[in-house]
Amino acid sequence: MARPSNARQQLVETAARLFQSRGFHGTGLSLILEESGAPKGSFYHHFPGGKDELAVAAMQWSSIEIEEFIDAAFVEARTFQAGAKALSVRLADWFEHSGFSEGCPVASVLLETAPASDDLRREALAVFDKWIDALEGHARRLGHGPARKTAEALMIGLEGAWLLARARQSRKPFEVAVAAALSG
Repeated sequence: MARPSNARQQLVETAARLFQSRGFHGTGLSLILEESGAPKGSFYHHFPGGKDELAVAAMQWSSIEIEEFIDAAFVEARTFQAGAKALSVRLADWFEHSGFSEGCPVASVLLETAPASDDLRREALAVFDKWIDALEGHARRLGHGPARKTAEALMIGLEGAWLLARARQSRKPFEVAVAAALSG
C-alpha cells in the first residue's frame, strides 16, 4: 500500500521559510519546488489556486508555529512582563540565529501583496488577530491590564522590531519594543 505523500506540508513549510527570508515576490515557484523536493504536479494538485493559495496555507501554518512560540514564552512566566521579555528574547535569538534574514512570516507576504490581494490581506489580519488574542489571553491570565491594549501594543512593537532589527543587524529593537509596550 502506498504511503500518503507529505508533499503538501513540505510545500507549505518551505514556502513559509522562503517568504520569511526572500519575500513573496522574491520566491519563485521553481525555488519552492526545488527546496521542498515536491513534484510540480503535486503543487498544482494541492494548490490549484497557485502561489496565493500556497501563501495562505503558509501563513496559516506560520500562525500555529508563532502561537506555540508565544505560549512557550509565557508558560512559566509569573507576570505578563516576564512573559513578554521571554518572548522578545526568543524572537531575538531566532532572528539573530538566522543572520537577521528570517523576518515575520506573515508581514513578509502582506507587505508585498497588499492592497493587490485582498485574500492575502484578510488572511494576514486573521493571523495577527490570533497572535494578539494569544497575548491578550496571557495578559488576562496573569492579571495584567488593560489586556487587549497591551497585547496590541506588544504585537505592533514586535513587528516593528523585526524591521528595525533587520536594518540594524541587532537584537536590541526587540528589547526596546517590549519596554515601550509595557510602559504605556
